[in-house]
Amino acid sequence: MSNQPTFQMNAWDILRENALQIVMYVLGAILSGLAWPPLAILYLAYSLLSNVLYMAWVCPYCGHYSLGTCPAGFHILSARRFKPKPGGTFSREFRRNVAVMVPGWFLPPIVGVYLLLTGFSWGLLALLVVFCVVAFWWLPESSKKHCEGCETVDCPRRPKPIKL
Repeated sequence: MSNQPTFQMNAWDILRENALQIVMYVLGAILSGLAWPPLAILYLAYSLLSNVLYMAWVCPYCGHYSLGTCPAGFHILSARRFKPKPGGTFSREFRRNVAVMVPGWFLPPIVGVYLLLTGFSWGLLALLVVFCVVAFWWLPESSKKHCEGCETVDCPRRPKPIKL
């Protein structure tokens, strides 16, 4: 990796790169709110908290974070609070701490299945399918473009062979 940022992120870039995750959280809040309206607020609050915790526990170990080249803009959103941490590996910290994100991804489908079992509707089924497509296919698929040119060798999402 070079030691200079390869591009500058602005608010629009950050919003664009995080749009699918925002859509996922909005759809998840709608699904959660159909079961119990306060659950939508709790879901959104947890989603925000989980992203902040991810920035604190995982991002400082990423080479992109310290270079200021994070495609998600997390280095801009959290740089004042969480400093880069050399010494640990991104892969290890990711595996240890990614569980903080799990409820944001899996609570809405669980709620959706519960709602379908207690009162089926085509609209609800469509909402659940859209959430799942965004969260489990489109969002991961869209991140591949960042992985292709990434030099982070120890990334658990898409490991690369170490070049000698």
